[in-house]
Amino acid sequence: MRPTGRLHIGNYWGALKNWVELQSKYPCVYSVVDWHMLTTGYDDTSKLQENVREMVLDWLAAGVDPEKSIVFKQSDVTETAELALLLGMITPLGSLENNPTWKEQLQELSKTKLSKAVDEGKAAAQSNVVVAEAPADQSLRTFGFLGYPVLQAADILLYHGNKVPVGQDQLPHLELSREIARKFNHYFGQVFAEPQPLLTPTPKVPGADGRKMSKSYGNTVDIFETRESLQKKVMAMYTDPTRIKKDDPGHPEPCAENPPGCTVFALHKLYADDAFVQERRKVCIAGQIGCVACKKDLLAEMEKPFAEFRERREKFAHDPKLVDSVLKQGAEKARQIAQKTMTEVRKAMRLSA
Repeated sequence: MRPTGRLHIGNYWGALKNWVELQSKYPCVYSVVDWHMLTTGYDDTSKLQENVREMVLDWLAAGVDPEKSIVFKQSDVTETAELALLLGMITPLGSLENNPTWKEQLQELSKTKLSKAVDEGKAAAQSNVVVAEAPADQSLRTFGFLGYPVLQAADILLYHGNKVPVGQDQLPHLELSREIARKFNHYFGQVFAEPQPLLTPTPKVPGADGRKMSKSYGNTVDIFETRESLQKKVMAMYTDPTRIKKDDPGHPEPCAENPPGCTVFALHKLYADDAFVQERRKVCIAGQIGCVACKKDLLAEMEKPFAEFRERREKFAHDPKLVDSVLKQGAEKARQIAQKTMTEVRKAMRLSA
């Protein structure tokens, strides 16, 4: 995961929950990819170290166990950069430029920067201050951003990872990693196994406003919310704009009348049992429950797991040296594997005898 700040429930349900469960099935390698953060956040690293620490604390509180898994910071294992450089030598430029995930991310980031610039422009107009024009896409067209998948391939291949837990949207990146592994083996002999996707269920977690949950949209529900802040966010969540009165028929799921679907109902699916969800769908469609009452039920469902998470996290945060110790020990374990792999790579490429 990229250390861009505290985690939200989209991060938890989309990846972290699965990470915890995978520890009982596989030897796992979990990395804080701080170099990846620089691909889009190179212009502000002021909170990078703080974000690394906060994210690792979230991992530990969620159940990632350093005794079972290797947990480390990407930049602490410099062999990653060396392998990314060498893999870049055989990666076709067209494969990077045609990567659909890169194109979508470039477009999304451009929209975010443009939206921010427009907001700044509106605020400046009210105070008669002149601001610069919206940033162009060129600020995001960097070598590092384009080469993101090569660095990602190095993250996987360096540890001979043969299973990668991903959602459907990440399959293009993983396919490129397999392509790079095939090319390397073709030119230099069999060194890398082709990593296979371990497709995992990744429920869509909408933000409080109905859009995709994202820090850039300011619509997240963080996994450490206090009781008071959680209540505030839940009670302000997007539901169904077609319901004027509480006995109007509701549209809990995406449809023509309510394209995003109701955020509250989507979260019921995550925090309530199936019997409750089925019944709630019926009474909502029939107009037998109001949105305020439905939000209060969701709040009651979420309060216990959030309180338990906060309690666990506070215990870990009490030890100021814990995160440094976890990352240091994890880096030592990761480095042992990485050094052995790079010995194989250099020998295969005739860079060493």
